[in-house]
Amino acid sequence: MSTDAPSLVSDSVAAFRLGRALAIAKLGGTATQKWSVTTEAGRFVVRVRPVEFGGTGAVAFDHTTLMRLAAAGLPVPCPQRLSDGTSILWRENRAIEVLSWIDGEAFSAGNRNAAHELGIFLGHFHAELADNFPSGKEAALREDHPDNVEPLLPALLAATTDPTARHRLATLGEQLQNIRQEFETRLYPVLPRTVIHGDIHPGNVRFRHDRVSALYDFDYLSVQARVRDVIDALAFFASARSEPLDPDRIRSLTQPFIPQLELSCAVLSGYQSMQPLTDDEWRALPFLLHSRWLQIRLRGSRKVPPEEKPAFVLNRFSEVTDWLDRSSRIFFEKLREKTS
Repeated sequence: MSTDAPSLVSDSVAAFRLGRALAIAKLGGTATQKWSVTTEAGRFVVRVRPVEFGGTGAVAFDHTTLMRLAAAGLPVPCPQRLSDGTSILWRENRAIEVLSWIDGEAFSAGNRNAAHELGIFLGHFHAELADNFPSGKEAALREDHPDNVEPLLPALLAATTDPTARHRLATLGEQLQNIRQEFETRLYPVLPRTVIHGDIHPGNVRFRHDRVSALYDFDYLSVQARVRDVIDALAFFASARSEPLDPDRIRSLTQPFIPQLELSCAVLSGYQSMQPLTDDEWRALPFLLHSRWLQIRLRGSRKVPPEEKPAFVLNRFSEVTDWLDRSSRIFFEKLREKTS
C-alpha cells in the first residue's frame, strides 16, 4: 500500500464524508505516517496507524479514551466517524483514522510557566481516566518494560565484533535485569494506576499562552502507573540537553538529558496540585527514569540503519546513567522537599 500518495488522503476524507480535499501536507514525526488535510468541512489529520497498534481492540481503547477526554474538555483530537458509526477505515489490512485538527505552538525550552501548566494538565488527564478503564489493551506492557526492550539486545550484540561495544551492550542487559528484579516485581505493581499517554514529549504536546492547547499521538495509551507520564514530563520538558530538541529527528529526540531542579519543581508542583504523589511513587521515579532511558536508546535503534544501531545505542549513553548513580537520590530528595 502506498501511503505517500495524495489519493490515500483524498479517499480517506471522502470515506469519512468530510468533503473534497483542498490542501494536503505531510506531517513530521519519527514513525507514524500522517498528513494534515484541509477539506470543505475544515482541517483534519489523516493517520495510518502502525501495524502493532492497528488491531480492533487497540483502536477501540484509544478512541474511547479520546472521546472521554474530549468530553471532559481536554484539548485532544476527536476521531471522525464513518457512515456505519465506526472510526477506522481499513485499506489493505492497514487501519486509517481521521482526527480533528488542534493547533498550538511548540514548547519553548526552559519555559517554567509552561512546564507548570503541563504538570497541571497531566494531573487532569490522569484524574479523568483513573477508573472505568476501556477494554482492548488489557495485556499491554508499557513501552519501557524489560519484555519490550530485552529482545533487541541479541541483534545488537550480533551487529558488532568490537569487544568494548559488546561489553557495554552486555552491561545494558544487566541494567535491564536489575530493573526487573528491583522494580518490576516489587514496586511497580503497587503504584497507582490510570490510563497514561505513554509518550509525552515536545513533538506530541502544543501550547498557547503557556497552557497546553493540544495533545497528539495516542498509540501508547494503556493502563499503567501514572508516574510513567510524570517521568516523561521531567525528561523531555524539565531537562538540559547539549543541543535543542527536534522531535522529528530520532537522534535529537534520543540525546542524553539531565533533569533540572527548578523546571522539575515546576512540573511536579503543577501535577501535585491535582494528584499528590505517594511515597511509593517518589521511590519509583529514579527507577522509571533509568528504565525509560534504556528504552529510548534500545527501542529507538529500530529507526536507524542496521550498521548504525550499536553506536546509536551506546553514544553518550552513560551520561544519564552516571547522573542517576551519582546524583539522582539527592536530586529527588530536593525535588520532593520543594514540591511537598
